[in-house]
Amino acid sequence: SSVNANTPILSNISIDGKAWFIHPVAVVNYFPFKPRLWHEPLENPQRTLFSSNTLKFPWNGAFGYVRNEGAKSHAGLDLFADINTPCYACLDGEIACYIPEAKKDSKKGYGNVLVIKVKGDDLRASKNEYTLEFTFQKIKEIVQADDFNINKDYFYIRYCHLSDKRADLNIGDKVKSGDLIGYTGDTGNAKDCCNPHLHIEIAMNPKSNRSSTTKPEIDKLGLKINPAFFINLQEVDEKEQTKVKERRLKEKKTKLRITK
Repeated sequence: SSVNANTPILSNISIDGKAWFIHPVAVVNYFPFKPRLWHEPLENPQRTLFSSNTLKFPWNGAFGYVRNEGAKSHAGLDLFADINTPCYACLDGEIACYIPEAKKDSKKGYGNVLVIKVKGDDLRASKNEYTLEFTFQKIKEIVQADDFNINKDYFYIRYCHLSDKRADLNIGDKVKSGDLIGYTGDTGNAKDCCNPHLHIEIAMNPKSNRSSTTKPEIDKLGLKINPAFFINLQEVDEKEQTKVKERRLKEKKTKLRITK
């Protein structure tokens, strides 16, 4: 017998001659869509084009042996961000610690640092298709430090050089992916630099992520992985970064003139 005209296209005839079909909605329900958990730390994450000495060195803020012709390592990823740019939680997690800038070290280190503890499974599920961008001459961007273990239960995303965290956030508070957590700044050794940025790290510990070898530049990379394998970097906006650089240099000259 012929199949009824109202039978959906995705149909077949069973052995006993009865019509059956797979409803498209059932297919969707059987293979549920899982949205990507990851949210970018900034609205438009892009590399810093300029180094702090105004030169056009896009590799200067990459992860690995990328400074001083490879002689100096950099243990995070620098994302261009003018002062007070909103920062967001990349994954669901918990505020592990907030490390305010120490006055005695106001021109050293990472300045104001907010650290979010996230699940290892969530981080691993957020890995993207990034390939190393800077592997030429003596410059060597790397995937991860030798001592980093991608199979840990928890990791820590560290947001550095902040102007401040969100006022109501405290240690132990839960955050969701995409929540506002603070604002970028130029604290620590980024003070008055021409390339304001968010220095972001993905590490195995909230603090103390150095290795213990006899080579300081290896130790600095420590227990960390290249954030570019999770952050979806956008095209560098050279016009905007140049405008901010020139404004910052002008502001710095004005400060120096006033203090003399």
